[in-house]
Amino acid sequence: CFMTKIHPQRTVDTLNIGDFERIVEATKKVLSKAIQLGGTTIRSYTSSLGVTGRFQNELLVHGKLDEECPACGERITKIKVSGRGTYLCESCQK
Repeated sequence: CFMTKIHPQRTVDTLNIGDFERIVEATKKVLSKAIQLGGTTIRSYTSSLGVTGRFQNELLVHGKLDEECPACGERITKIKVSGRGTYLCESCQK
């Protein structure tokens, strides 16, 4: 959502074709980089080969409550979406 500048509480019926195109492009970029870096290890997960992912180092807003947004410098906030914690920049993601 951050890469597309879409607020995570927007409902799908409010999205337009441009929003969907941005979602597809952002998803391709995120998945490609995540695969390249071995995934995301947020807690203490280690694969059976003893490997931890490095993609968590690339997360733009997740887990960065009250830190500066990498795009605009405003503070990152956390809300609940469908019962899950979600980080966002209220300034970038209107």
